[in-house]
Amino acid sequence: MSPFAKAALLSVAAGFIFNLETTVVKAIEGVPLATLVLARALGQLGWTLPALLRDPTLPHTRALPMQIFRGMLSVVSWYTYYLAFSGLPLATATVLSFTSVLFVTALAGPVLGERVRWRRWSATLVGFAGVVAIVRPGEAGAVAIGWPLAASLASALMGAVIVLTTKTLARTERTGTIMFWIGVVAVSVALPVALPGLAWPGWSNFLLLLLCALCGPFAMHLWINALRMVDASVVAPISYVRLIFAAATGVLLFEEVPDAWLGFGAALIVGSALYITRREAQVARRRAAPLAANAQAALPVQPAVQPAKPLADSAASSDPDSSPNSR
Repeated sequence: MSPFAKAALLSVAAGFIFNLETTVVKAIEGVPLATLVLARALGQLGWTLPALLRDPTLPHTRALPMQIFRGMLSVVSWYTYYLAFSGLPLATATVLSFTSVLFVTALAGPVLGERVRWRRWSATLVGFAGVVAIVRPGEAGAVAIGWPLAASLASALMGAVIVLTTKTLARTERTGTIMFWIGVVAVSVALPVALPGLAWPGWSNFLLLLLCALCGPFAMHLWINALRMVDASVVAPISYVRLIFAAATGVLLFEEVPDAWLGFGAALIVGSALYITRREAQVARRRAAPLAANAQAALPVQPAVQPAKPLADSAASSDPDSSPNSR
C-alpha cells in the first residue's frame, strides 16, 4: 500500500473517531461538563504512560512554563469544545471547529512574526463570511446566539493558540514530552474543578466516559501518523470527511437535518481552510528550496549512488502537533 493510501485511511479513521468522541459528548446525560473534561484529561495522561515506562526521561523539559501554559490551553479548549457540541447540532459545531485554521492565519503574524500575504488574508475573510452565513443573526431558523455558539468559536480560537504554542515548543521539545505535560497539567487543573460534582454516573455513563477518554488521544495518534507519511496539504482534504460523519450522525441519531445555509457556510469555511493549507505548504517548499540546494552542493560527488530525496520534501511537511485538530 502506498504512503498516500495509508495516510488517507488513517485520516478517515481519525475523522470517524473524532466524530465518535463528539457524538458521545452529545449523547451522554446527567454528567457534569467538568467530569467530561476530567475523563478526557485522564485519557490524555494514560495515553502517555506506556511511553513513560519505555523512556523515564520523557518528562524532562527545557520549557516548563510554556508546557504548563500549553496544558492549560488544552483544558480550556476541551471545556469550550464539549460545551459547543453538547448545545449545537453536530454538523454545525463540526463546521465551526474548522475555523481554527482561519484563526491560525490571523494570529501567525502578531504571535510568530510570520508574513501573511493578501491571498491567505482573503481566504481567511471568506472563511469568516462562512461563519456569518451559518449563524445569520436575527433570521428565523438561524443558529441561536448563545453560549454554545460562543464556546464553539472560543474553542476554535483556543485551538489556533494551541497550534502556535506547539509550534514554539516543537523547536526544542519532543512530541512525547509535550503530550505528557498536557496530560499532567490537564489532570491537575480538571480534578479540583470536577471534584465537588464527582459521583458514580452509572455503568452506561461510565462506559461512555471511558469511550470519550480514549477517543480523543487515539484519534490524534492516527492523525499524527497520517501527517508523518505525507504533506499536510495532501491529507487535509481527506480529513474533512469528518463533516460527512457528523451530518450523517446528526440525522440518524439526533434528527438534525442540515439546511442549505449550513452547506453554503461549510463550503466557504472548508474551501478557505484548504486554500490556506495549500498556500502554507507552497511557502514552506519555497523556503526549504535554498536549504536543499546548499545541502546538495555541500555533499561529495558520488555518481554511483542514487540521489537522495530532496530536503525540501521533508521541510515542507507540517509538524504533526500543529494540526488544527490538536487540542
